[in-house]
Amino acid sequence: MVNLTIDGKAIQAAKGRTILEVAKEQGIFIPYLCYHPAIKPIGACRICVVEVKPGPPRPIPACATYVTEGMEVVT
Repeated sequence: MVNLTIDGKAIQAAKGRTILEVAKEQGIFIPYLCYHPAIKPIGACRICVVEVKPGPPRPIPACATYVTEGMEVVT
């Protein structure tokens, strides 16, 4: 299990899950267009971008970013 926060909410999630999948399971809305659970994440539309700390200084796609220990996500 991985411990992270999304919009200040402490969450435990299974390793190997994307930010978008975890947010959806927790009832946190992140808009998306190109995501589908039956295909690999592609992050093409960039509708689901979120800020992640620690992480790059730019928004990243939630559908193609896997959760990591201590991650802080702002939608």
